[in-house]
Amino acid sequence: MSAFPSPVIHSARLELREYEPDDAGLVLELLGGSEPEALPPGAPSDPAEVPAWLADGASRGRREGTSLHLMMLDSANDRIVGSIGLFHADWDVRSVEIGYGVRGDERGKGYATEALAAVARWVLTEGGVQRAWLTANTDNVASVRVAEKAGFHREGTLRRTGLEDDGLHDQALFSLLDDDL
Repeated sequence: MSAFPSPVIHSARLELREYEPDDAGLVLELLGGSEPEALPPGAPSDPAEVPAWLADGASRGRREGTSLHLMMLDSANDRIVGSIGLFHADWDVRSVEIGYGVRGDERGKGYATEALAAVARWVLTEGGVQRAWLTANTDNVASVRVAEKAGFHREGTLRRTGLEDDGLHDQALFSLLDDDL
């Protein structure tokens, strides 16, 4: 089994790094503002569970070689604006899925595109994979644009593969290869 190295990635406005035990205040601020989509999957919604999650759960996927969760920290304001993660790592193929979420009051400011481009570059060079991919609901124009602006290539459409509260959605499949950089 392989695993991702523990990164600290810097872009123009963001520090992209793993969640740490000292980040409880930053995470609690998100939960207090009802912004769970800005936290990674599996993050607790109960503030009382945050310290235990930060102590172990937030980095478990990296240690197991399956995933990596990074916060999008606005460097100027010391505030989490979103999360970006690597999922479904396949170390035989050296491929990984990327997913991201930005808090509602920070959408439309380019944070997702900036984070996606920086994390994709890192994972395709230092991170040990040769293919990064993602899906976006075809009717989520903003998410599709994020992938395109970050340099990902659209491979096709996966019909009725995305389940949301309002039902099934088609998803656009995007990828970026190490030799695309």
